[in-house]
Amino acid sequence: MFREGTCPRCHEKIQVPDDREKILCMYCGEEILVKKALGEEKETDYVAYGEHYNHALQKLQELIGTCYKPMQDFKKNLYEGVFQNFYSSHRSMFEAMEYVYQQDGNPDAWIHKMVSCVMEAAQADLKTFKFKGQKNQRLLDYNFLISVYLIPAVLKYPAEVSEPFADTLIASWNETFDTSIGKARFDDIDSGFHRKLCYITTAVCESLGRGEDCYELHVLKKYRDRYLESTEEGHALVEAYYDIAPTIVKRIDRQEDRDAVYRNLYEEYLLPCIRKIEAQDYEACKVRYQEMVMELKARYIH
Repeated sequence: MFREGTCPRCHEKIQVPDDREKILCMYCGEEILVKKALGEEKETDYVAYGEHYNHALQKLQELIGTCYKPMQDFKKNLYEGVFQNFYSSHRSMFEAMEYVYQQDGNPDAWIHKMVSCVMEAAQADLKTFKFKGQKNQRLLDYNFLISVYLIPAVLKYPAEVSEPFADTLIASWNETFDTSIGKARFDDIDSGFHRKLCYITTAVCESLGRGEDCYELHVLKKYRDRYLESTEEGHALVEAYYDIAPTIVKRIDRQEDRDAVYRNLYEEYLLPCIRKIEAQDYEACKVRYQEMVMELKARYIH
């Protein structure tokens, strides 16, 4: 007779025979106790527990210590491959995190221990930089690593530890470093690269109650396609814009005063750009729009 159980390692649903003490999971190949798969017994292997405990903390520390220029590959033709490589190379860390979470009698304490490990490693590393500019750049790299790679990879891994770890790390990180990193999944980030939209303009217009076919969007999209995309320099500007605009919009959307921010952008930048396009002063429009993007980049990314 078979009953439905769950593999404690990979968390896939499996059919478990009553007349066996141990079976092999058909998905991950792990040998597991039948009682454990059925949730009838939670047996702690203290040797394995210690190995997974140390492995998870060691890998989290190494992740911080080996953080080098994570923004350079955040481009639409590179991000997916780099992310998948990151996820695969850190899968053993995610497995160890989940193993301890399932075995520990106080899983919340384990979450806080892992988060503390990350925070302490980052704080210790930041102290090695003497100059404020270097320290700020390092912190920016950390922010990018965590928000664009670590959190999405953790959330991709199918485990009970994923959501609470992500939530606790984000809250602790933002409070400690006065940042505003968010909880984004890989699909959300990656899909942003493949939607050919005027992200910031679209967000502004939606905030002001205008539709996707409003006059402002129509004018700016036409300007993008017929003027900017007609030159190599203009095309490069468009590509650079699409690399950062989705992140800027996501961070503005998390602000309590997001509507006020969008209204200010409309009045200070977008409306003047529209007027310059109407006057056929296309270069002046490009300069004004670049000024807006640089200001937003400094405020919400740097």
